[in-house]
Amino acid sequence: MKNKLQKVLEDKLARDILVFFYQNQASVDSASGVSAWVHDDKKKVRFMLDNLVTLGVLEEDSTGSTKGYSYTRDKKVMKIVKDLMGDV
Repeated sequence: MKNKLQKVLEDKLARDILVFFYQNQASVDSASGVSAWVHDDKKKVRFMLDNLVTLGVLEEDSTGSTKGYSYTRDKKVMKIVKDLMGDV
């Protein structure tokens, strides 16, 4: 998992999204909200959010037609992210 995540984090958008959730671990936000935070296109942000969910770094919660994304609570994944992110 660490190698896959390292590869994904080579992408600036993925890194920006992960930095947002890493620094705001209690946040739950939609693709639109995250798009505003990282200043990028909502479709690209949604695609990357879904990739980060697949990797287990983010969790997805759907209520009706709205998807919310939040930082993982998996301790193992959190440690990997912390090791990769350093002092962000």
